[in-house]
Amino acid sequence: MGNDIYGVKWRNWKVNFKELDSVMSKTVEYGMPRVYNLLSDPQERENVLFPNTWVPKAALGQLGEHVLSLKEHPPIPTGTLDPYEPAN
Repeated sequence: MGNDIYGVKWRNWKVNFKELDSVMSKTVEYGMPRVYNLLSDPQERENVLFPNTWVPKAALGQLGEHVLSLKEHPPIPTGTLDPYEPAN
Protein backbone atom coordinates (compact mmCIF):
# COMPACT_ATOMS: atom_id res chain seq x y z
CA MET A 1 0.00 0.00 0.00
CA GLY A 2 1.82 3.07 -1.22
CA ASN A 3 5.47 2.45 -0.40
CA ASP A 4 4.67 0.07 2.47
CA ILE A 5 4.75 -3.71 2.15
CA TYR A 6 1.88 -5.20 4.14
CA GLY A 7 2.39 -8.79 3.11
CA VAL A 8 3.13 -11.29 0.39
CA LYS A 9 1.09 -14.13 -1.11
CA TRP A 10 3.03 -17.24 -2.03
CA ARG A 11 1.29 -20.35 -3.37
CA ASN A 12 -1.61 -21.04 -0.98
CA TRP A 13 -0.04 -18.97 1.81
CA LYS A 14 -0.30 -15.34 2.79
CA VAL A 15 2.26 -13.71 5.08
CA ASN A 16 1.25 -10.38 6.63
CA PHE A 17 3.63 -7.97 8.32
CA LYS A 18 0.95 -5.29 8.76
CA GLU A 19 -2.84 -5.28 8.48
CA LEU A 20 -5.86 -3.00 8.43
CA ASP A 21 -9.22 -4.07 9.88
CA SER A 22 -11.03 -1.57 7.66
CA VAL A 23 -10.27 1.33 5.33
CA MET A 24 -10.51 3.88 8.14
CA SER A 25 -8.67 1.89 10.82
CA LYS A 26 -5.07 2.33 11.91
CA THR A 27 -2.39 0.04 10.55
CA VAL A 28 -1.40 -2.74 12.94
CA GLU A 29 2.26 -3.78 12.63
CA TYR A 30 3.34 -7.22 13.85
CA GLY A 31 6.58 -8.09 15.59
CA MET A 32 6.26 -11.55 14.03
CA PRO A 33 4.48 -12.10 10.72
CA ARG A 34 1.04 -13.64 10.59
CA VAL A 35 0.68 -16.63 8.30
CA TYR A 36 -2.59 -17.77 6.75
CA ASN A 37 -3.28 -20.93 4.75
CA LEU A 38 -5.68 -19.63 2.09
CA LEU A 39 -6.88 -23.12 1.15
CA SER A 40 -8.10 -24.06 4.62
CA ASP A 41 -8.81 -20.49 5.83
CA PRO A 42 -9.78 -18.22 2.91
CA GLN A 43 -11.14 -15.59 5.31
CA GLU A 44 -7.71 -15.29 6.98
CA ARG A 45 -8.98 -15.75 10.53
CA GLU A 46 -6.41 -18.18 11.96
CA ASN A 47 -2.73 -17.28 12.21
CA VAL A 48 -0.87 -20.55 11.59
CA LEU A 49 2.70 -19.30 11.89
CA PHE A 50 3.31 -22.14 14.32
CA PRO A 51 3.97 -24.90 13.11
CA ASN A 52 4.52 -23.26 9.68
CA THR A 53 7.54 -21.12 10.51
CA TRP A 54 9.14 -22.15 7.20
CA VAL A 55 6.51 -20.26 5.17
CA PRO A 56 7.79 -16.67 5.71
CA LYS A 57 11.30 -17.67 4.64
CA ALA A 58 9.95 -19.32 1.49
CA ALA A 59 7.66 -16.37 0.67
CA LEU A 60 10.34 -13.71 1.16
CA GLY A 61 12.12 -14.87 -2.00
CA GLN A 62 9.12 -13.75 -4.04
CA LEU A 63 9.09 -10.42 -2.24
CA GLY A 64 12.77 -9.93 -3.12
CA GLU A 65 12.00 -10.60 -6.79
CA HIS A 66 9.21 -8.03 -6.65
CA VAL A 67 11.52 -5.35 -5.20
CA LEU A 68 14.08 -6.03 -7.95
CA SER A 69 11.39 -5.82 -10.64
CA LEU A 70 10.38 -2.36 -9.36
CA LYS A 71 13.93 -1.15 -9.98
CA GLU A 72 13.77 -2.35 -13.60
CA HIS A 73 10.12 -1.32 -14.14
CA PRO A 74 9.24 1.50 -11.72
CA PRO A 75 5.59 2.15 -10.86
CA ILE A 76 3.70 4.68 -12.97
CA PRO A 77 3.88 8.03 -11.16
CA THR A 78 0.72 9.22 -9.43
CA GLY A 79 -1.26 11.64 -11.59
CA THR A 80 0.12 10.35 -14.89
CA LEU A 81 -2.40 10.84 -17.70
CA ASP A 82 -3.62 8.08 -20.00
CA PRO A 83 -2.35 6.79 -22.28
CA TYR A 84 0.88 6.12 -20.38
CA GLU A 85 4.01 5.67 -22.47
CA PRO A 86 7.15 4.49 -20.65
CA ALA A 87 10.37 6.41 -21.28
CA ASN A 88 12.20 3.28 -22.57
